[in-house]
Amino acid sequence: MISLKPMKTETIKLIVKPDSAVTRVHGFYGDRIKIKLAAVPEKGKANKELINFISGKIGVPRKNIKIIAGERSIYKEISIKSDEDLKLTAKLLSS
Repeated sequence: MISLKPMKTETIKLIVKPDSAVTRVHGFYGDRIKIKLAAVPEKGKANKELINFISGKIGVPRKNIKIIAGERSIYKEISIKSDEDLKLTAKLLSS
């Protein structure tokens, strides 16, 4: 079905710690949300894990989530498109 609502884009800044025991949100670190990932930082595995985790956490398809800055850094900025208000920070920090 084609949506007639205009897509909204939200961006959020993250700090990502790969190679952790489990994937989870670990709170704030300055002006960024800290996320620990169970994936290793090689061949894009950690970035793929990050997108899968965020997709599941906020209920947006993976294809609507893009890393727009910091693809090879622990400091990342992501862009998420949706046809509804996401309230990203609240959804990511919720249990």
